[in-house]
Amino acid sequence: MAQPTNLYDTFDTTGIREDLTDVIYNISPEDTPILSALPRTAAKGTKHEWQLDALAAPAANSVIEGDDATIDAMTATTRAFNFTQIQDKVIALSGTQSSVDAAGRADEMAYQIAKKSKELKKDMEFALIKGTVQEAGDATDARDLGSIPTWIKTNGDAGTSGTLSTGSGTDLPGSGTDRDLTETILKTVIQEVYTSGGDLDLLVVPPSVKQVISGF
Repeated sequence: MAQPTNLYDTFDTTGIREDLTDVIYNISPEDTPILSALPRTAAKGTKHEWQLDALAAPAANSVIEGDDATIDAMTATTRAFNFTQIQDKVIALSGTQSSVDAAGRADEMAYQIAKKSKELKKDMEFALIKGTVQEAGDATDARDLGSIPTWIKTNGDAGTSGTLSTGSGTDLPGSGTDRDLTETILKTVIQEVYTSGGDLDLLVVPPSVKQVISGF
C-alpha cells in the first residue's frame, strides 16, 4: 500500500510534544547484604578498639569430696582495633538546574541525595570486602579500615600455597592456586566455624558462586 497523495502525517508536522515518562528506572543492583547484616556501634575516636576473650577447652573435671579448692589459671582479655574510614559523595547543582522542570523527579537535589546515598552504601560494602589493610593515615594520606579478609585468621580454606591473614587487620590472605568451589570445601569451613564457637547464619557470595552452591 502507499499513502494517499498530500496525506499529512507525523513526519511532516512540527510541534508534537515529546513522550517522556515521568519515571526514572534505576537498573543498578543496590543490595548491601554484609553492611545490612552488621550490628551498629558508635565510634568515639579514629582508632576504634574492642576486647576479645575465649573459654578454656573442655577437659576432664572431677574432685574429691571435701578437697581444698585450687585456683585455676586465668587469662586476660586481648585488645583489637581498627581505624575509622571517611567516605563522601559531593553534590553541586546550579540554581537554574534546581529551577527547571525535570522529568521523573520533583526536586533534583532530593533525587541526587537519594541516589548518592545508595552509592555511598555500596562504597561502604566495597570497603568491607575488598583487600585493604588498616592504615592510620595522616594529613596527606586518608585513613583506611582493615577489610574483612584481613581479620580471618582461622576457619578458612586457602587451598594449595594459599594462606590466611594473621587476623589483625594488618595483612591480607595469600592467594593460593585457583580451583573450583566444592561442597566438601564449604562444609569443612562451616564445621570449623561451628567448632570454634561461631554461629554461622549468613553466607555471602557473588552471583556466579551462588549458582554453584545452589547445585550442591
